[in-house]
Amino acid sequence: MKMRSLLAAVALAALIAAPRPSPAQTEPYEINAILPLTGSGAFLGAGFIQALRLVEKQTNATGGIHGRPMKLVIADDQSSPQVDVQLLTPLIAKHVPVVIDGGPVAMCRAATPLVTNGPVLYCLSPALYPPTGGYAFSTSGSSEDETHALVNYMRSRHWKRVAILTPTDATGQEFERVIHQLMALPENREFEIVAFEHFAPADISIAAQMSKIKDSRPDVVMAWGTGTATATEYRALKDAGLDVPVVGANGNQSYAAMEAWTSILPRQYYQYAMKWPLYQKLRPGPVKSAMATMYKAFAAENARPDIGASGAWDPISIVVATLRALPDPATAQQLRDAILQLHGYAGINGFYDFRIGNQRGLGLKDCIVVRWDAATKTFEAVSGSAGNPS
Repeated sequence: MKMRSLLAAVALAALIAAPRPSPAQTEPYEINAILPLTGSGAFLGAGFIQALRLVEKQTNATGGIHGRPMKLVIADDQSSPQVDVQLLTPLIAKHVPVVIDGGPVAMCRAATPLVTNGPVLYCLSPALYPPTGGYAFSTSGSSEDETHALVNYMRSRHWKRVAILTPTDATGQEFERVIHQLMALPENREFEIVAFEHFAPADISIAAQMSKIKDSRPDVVMAWGTGTATATEYRALKDAGLDVPVVGANGNQSYAAMEAWTSILPRQYYQYAMKWPLYQKLRPGPVKSAMATMYKAFAAENARPDIGASGAWDPISIVVATLRALPDPATAQQLRDAILQLHGYAGINGFYDFRIGNQRGLGLKDCIVVRWDAATKTFEAVSGSAGNPS
């Protein structure tokens, strides 16, 4: 009995004397994300959250961040710039180092002026053009570079008579600015814009606009927009019986969207994309290895990557890799400065070099064109770098 008491006392003393991890070492490393989980951008938010969660899982399986488990703290901006700002403001007051903003671009544009002194705001919309050297960063190639790749592809196919249909929202306005700029380039002088029609995102019918487009006898229709607006465009194309190639933005590069729109999808449908659909065609190397990691993570969840992975996988992976390399805790300034100097980073969309000054690390060379293959239900890469023939 005395021996048992002695052993118990020794065990208790050892337990008390043993070093214990500090709360800072055991508490999760929180990374905040403001995503459009409801409202007009919900289809984007669903894809983003899946990719972010998979990176969170992968991060924690490989040691977390400084030994602490990564924890995503996600808020819904309801696809509203006002709500986005309301959610961001208290995070600025808390001096968090980074916030992932899922866009669409109107959300990121509203948030960017608030982060002149931090936190790092990583926007998942390619249509944001952040100030050079600032705290805001943007995903993928710019909307200008991505549209440029599409125009290069159209030129290679000799689609000269171009009809344009675009909503009057922020996405449509950005496209209109870019397409006028691109069509003014000397190499694009062979193009002729034969129709340029607009519609409000809430419009149910655009039959009048489509009638003008059909009468213009286009070789190709550039039908812009995302979500509900795009469905309105496709339905009008089908009702008009206009069977020509249709090109659009990658905001609809979603398997769920393609499935929902099966009955109205154009027969010849093209989008710009980043490099990840080239996975099977790439030679072995760091970028292909990054893609393999991403594809494996999705396959483990019986899922396939699409626009959610394209926009979110690399940004959150870059943030995690940079935070791991910085002291703990890292400030917003330390994180921003480190990302601005990051180069040679292999992601699913190419090699990143933030020293070029565009706050995204990628450019025209990293953009390609894909075609929706209804038979195989996949986005098939049909171009090489910059939309040029492969």
